[in-house]
Order: sequence, then structure tokens, then C-alpha cells
Amino acid sequence: MSLYFTFLGISILFLAHFFKIRAIHSTGNCNFAINVPFRYVCKGNVSEDMSTMFRDHRAPADTPYSVWQSKEDDSTLLVSFYTIMFTDFDTIELQAGGKDLGRSFLATNETNEYIIFVKPSTLHCFSFGLRYTNELRRHCLGQNISEGGDITKKPILHYAAINVESSDLQKNDASTTSLLGKLLLSVCAVIIY
Repeated sequence: MSLYFTFLGISILFLAHFFKIRAIHSTGNCNFAINVPFRYVCKGNVSEDMSTMFRDHRAPADTPYSVWQSKEDDSTLLVSFYTIMFTDFDTIELQAGGKDLGRSFLATNETNEYIIFVKPSTLHCFSFGLRYTNELRRHCLGQNISEGGDITKKPILHYAAINVESSDLQKNDASTTSLLGKLLLSVCAVIIY
């Protein structure tokens, strides 16, 4: 039995190296955003400065994004990463009943309405203000970075991809186990048993 658990542990160590998946579920209470129309503000790509400043490993530099502002409440911003198809529409609405790894949006343009199911995707609604969403909006509008006091009161981050990029800082972190380290750890585990 212990040999089985040793093999399972070693397998997990080696397989974990090949998967770069983190935060694969949505977080926060997004009920305030259900069926609320968000109007298109702008689109852009995450800049190197933004990537360095906010260290969002789910949206590294050059990640496409679009910014959407609630028609009902100016303090609510939705930033959607990897959803290039959204920019063809004037408004989007988050639909109720989304699955954990997929979200439905009602997207409208001047004449048509479409239900768009984005999978895989995660949605993160925050109960506190964030500077990140506001800075992304300023960036795609061609404005400079603010002094820091300008935050979005009800921020929503939508990621239409699950892959996570590791930054160079994270790769060089002393606590990160290398493939050789995992091999040595597994050899030690086999010797102990």
C-alpha cells in the first residue's frame, strides 16, 4: 500500500511540472453584475509596465483585453482578457447560471443579440476596490498611469483562458522546485520506503 502512495506522490510531483493551471475556479459574489448591461469602453494589450506593476500571471504582457463599464453604475468595471470577439459588440451582459469553468454573456450590437458561451473562463468579482482595472482602462484609452488613488469600487476580472504564464521572477524564486529537485526528492522518497 505504501508503494502505491509513493508512486502516486512521485507521479503528482512530475505531472505538476507540466501543468501551469492555477485559479481554475471563479471567485467572489458576482450577483450584482448578473443581467446588468456593460457598455464597451476600449480594448488593448497588457503592457510590460502593467505586467510588472500588477503581476497578474493570468494576463502577462501582450495579453488582449477589453474594458466594459456598467450602464447603471459608473463604479463598476469589467475587464475581460482573451475575448477578442467581445469587441464586435456594443454591450455585454453576464447571464445567470454560469458553470464554474464557463460563462454565458448576452452580447448586443446595433441590430442583433447573441448568447456567447465562453469556455474555459473564470470570473472574479471583488468586494473591495482595485486600482488594476482602472489602470487598464486608462492604458487602453491612451492615458498615463494615475498617481495611485484612483480605484474601481466594484471591479470584475474575466479570464477566457486558464493557462498561466510564469514570470522570470517566479521562475528564479528559491522556493520553486526544479525538475532536477523533483527527481532528487522522488529518489529520496523511494530510498526511505
